[in-house]
Amino acid sequence: MDSIRGGYGPERSCYDLTHYHLKLAVNPQTRFISGFNRLSGMALVPFRTLQVDLVEDFEIEKMLTANGSAKWKRKGNALFVTLPKTLEKGEKFWLQIHYKGHPHVAENAPWDGGFVWQQDPEGFPWVGVACEKEGSSRWFPSKDHPADEPDSALLQFEVPKNLTAVSNGRLLKKEAISDSTLLFSYGVSYPINHYNITLNLAAYSHWKDTLKLPDGKVLELRFYALGADLEKAKVQFAQSKKVITTLSQLFGSYPFVRDGYTLVQAPFRGMEHQSCIAYGENFKDTPFGFDYIVMHETGHEWWGNLISCSDHAEMWIHESFCTYSEALFLERTQGKEIAINYLLKQKEKIKNKTPILGQRGVYYSGWKDSDMYYKGTWMLHSIRSMLNDDRLWFDFLRKAGSEIGLKPIRSSEVIQLISKDLNRDLAPIFKAYLESKEWPEVEWKVSQNDGKPILEYRWNVVNTEQKLGVELILDGKNIRLIPDLDWKSISANSEKSILESNDRLNLIRTKKITP
Repeated sequence: MDSIRGGYGPERSCYDLTHYHLKLAVNPQTRFISGFNRLSGMALVPFRTLQVDLVEDFEIEKMLTANGSAKWKRKGNALFVTLPKTLEKGEKFWLQIHYKGHPHVAENAPWDGGFVWQQDPEGFPWVGVACEKEGSSRWFPSKDHPADEPDSALLQFEVPKNLTAVSNGRLLKKEAISDSTLLFSYGVSYPINHYNITLNLAAYSHWKDTLKLPDGKVLELRFYALGADLEKAKVQFAQSKKVITTLSQLFGSYPFVRDGYTLVQAPFRGMEHQSCIAYGENFKDTPFGFDYIVMHETGHEWWGNLISCSDHAEMWIHESFCTYSEALFLERTQGKEIAINYLLKQKEKIKNKTPILGQRGVYYSGWKDSDMYYKGTWMLHSIRSMLNDDRLWFDFLRKAGSEIGLKPIRSSEVIQLISKDLNRDLAPIFKAYLESKEWPEVEWKVSQNDGKPILEYRWNVVNTEQKLGVELILDGKNIRLIPDLDWKSISANSEKSILESNDRLNLIRTKKITP
């Protein structure tokens, strides 16, 4: 864990990042990149020194500002830049960093981040970038912390003329730079988290479509695939229409309509790059009849790209809700029983090795399992069951993006919003799921009262004054109980009565206590 990378100290909090202008020449033959990133921002307090991040793989050639050259000192992958003069609160500025070098080659993207340099079946270069875990500073200078995002970006790539560069946002211009290179310029008109900025490069085939969204807006769809896979891609990528429409109904209309939606074949499994989804699932469906990468990575347009965490330790905000969107997609398109069957398959993958919520401020990467995905989706499924009010539940999901979208947010803020919208204090139940390796537990015992058997029950973990019902099974029949920390009781059928979890609706343990 890295407190310099993960911290949000005075050299970062002193300014608000407003824009990136990234311009790079990319040479697939030598695996070399060179160019600059211009960071624009506004001073939030008076300052002269700020932190920018770039891995040590690269040579920094110069740093320019509107007032002349800047000086810098390196501490690991952090650059502490001293500007020519002190900036006053509210003053706008830009810092242009010129650099060059060989970027890290990803050994197993997207889990090991960096560049992927491959060839397509016809021998043309095929390049992709993924850096969710390692961060944008693995390939360009940036304010590499999720607490601040550029409000917009201009992304320019000079590449060999027989290749197409695909990036986030809309293609603004394609122009010849020399006899052998083209410059592709893309504009991003929304805030974007740093790891979502990407580059795809190949001899792509390209086609377009449009989709009328539930709110009446028309979304431009753009698709890129290798020529050898064109026909398969046209069939598989068509699923995106159903996915976008369904998720727009569930979570509010597609959030980046100005920038459109791109699905691009990549030389790794996939990644949720904002408005430019990387696809590498080999054109196959799950047993439930949908393409996992098209579904999951598109779900991140809402959960991860629109609603973004402010610290890497809180990636559950991205992954738990997005994984849950898979089940909701199935529920909406194939019915609730199919969705629960899908959830049960995910439940088998829960490991309980580490808590879902990490430590803030240190660029946490201590997860030993995928529980932020699978335990996270069951957390949400369980809370929905406890709430027992789908109207409130889906109202929250539909309006969450408009209330907390397009700005980095903390776990506590997400939970506060859910609690407000659902009229329940849900912080204790979220705490139980997020901060403990284990599941919440209901203890129970059978005792006697005036010669009659009674079942007593209570929460073992969750301390909440809200009356959250739990769907359980008593002697083979469904029953809804409302546990507290103190023992509560109901009549039991006999001294041999058994209270079990309803494993289709809850991620809850039941534990018998000997009276």
